[in-house]
Amino acid sequence: MKDTTTSTTMLDTNLELLKHPTDKVMNNKLKMPGLKSLLKVINKVAKSTGECEALDGRPTIAVNMDVLYNLMPASYQKKHADNSTFATRTFPNLLRIACLAGAIQLLDWTQISKAARDARYKLAMASMCKGKKKNDKATGHWYMQYKNVYAINDFSQPLHWERLSYRMSERTKLTYGAVATMYHDLEVAADIFTGINSDHAVATMTQDQVGKLVTKLSKVKVMTLDDTKWYIRPNTKDGKDRADDWYATQLNCLDILGYFKANDIAYDMYCKVSDYVECDAKPNQRVLYMLDVVK
Repeated sequence: MKDTTTSTTMLDTNLELLKHPTDKVMNNKLKMPGLKSLLKVINKVAKSTGECEALDGRPTIAVNMDVLYNLMPASYQKKHADNSTFATRTFPNLLRIACLAGAIQLLDWTQISKAARDARYKLAMASMCKGKKKNDKATGHWYMQYKNVYAINDFSQPLHWERLSYRMSERTKLTYGAVATMYHDLEVAADIFTGINSDHAVATMTQDQVGKLVTKLSKVKVMTLDDTKWYIRPNTKDGKDRADDWYATQLNCLDILGYFKANDIAYDMYCKVSDYVECDAKPNQRVLYMLDVVK
C-alpha cells in the first residue's frame, strides 16, 4: 500500500501557492484567464482521489475533458456557454499551456506504474472485446479507450512559468513541432502531446525544416504563407498536404512562443512592411519578414 502523505502535503502546498504565489513570474502568468482555476481543480481532484499512477510516485489525475471542464468555476463555464464544442476542442489548450509551464506533465505508457498499465489494459480489453470470442490486441489502438494521465509537479520547485506569454489564452493552439523547435528539445514537446491517448502519427514539422525556413527568409526578407509551405510541409502517412490553417497554426505558435522574435523575425500584417519589401500579399494578410528591413 502506497504512503500518500507526501503527495497530499505537496498538493496542499500547491493549493496554498495558487492562493498566495511567492514567485513573481508565477503570480503574473497565473493571471491568464482560467489557468489558476484549472490548476486548483487538478490539485483538488488529485487530493480527493489519491491517485499516484506515475512511476516516480507523483500524484496524478486521469483526465476526461468534459468532467474536468464541468469542475471549473461557474463563471468560467458561463463565459463559454455559447460554444458547444469549447470543452472538448478549446479547453484542452489550457492543459497544454499548463504543461508548457511545467505545472503538470502528460504521461505516456512508459511513465505510469505497471499496476496502472495492467489495470487499464484489462479494462480496454474488456471494453473492446465484449461479444468477441477472444481478446485481440490487433483489433485497433486499444489504448485509445483511456483518459490521458497527467502527473502534478511541485509548485514550490523551479518550474517554467517564464515560457508563458501574455498573448496566450485557452484559444492558443500549441503544436508539437513549434514547441520542439523553440526549446530544441523533443522531450518538452512530448510532455505536452505524447500521452497514452496520443496519435503518434500526427503530422508535424521538424526543427530542421524550420531552420531551413529561417535561412531562406534571411535571404528573401519576406514570405507569404504559401511561400512557407515548401519548407515546413509535414511528412504524413497518407502523403497528403495539410490545409492553410494547419500552416497558419504552426507559424502562429512559433510567433507566440517567441521563436520568431528570438531570430529577428516578425509575423505580422503585410501593410506594416509593404513600403520596404514587395510580395504577393494583401495589406491585411500576415507575412513573415526580417525585422532588419524596417530599420
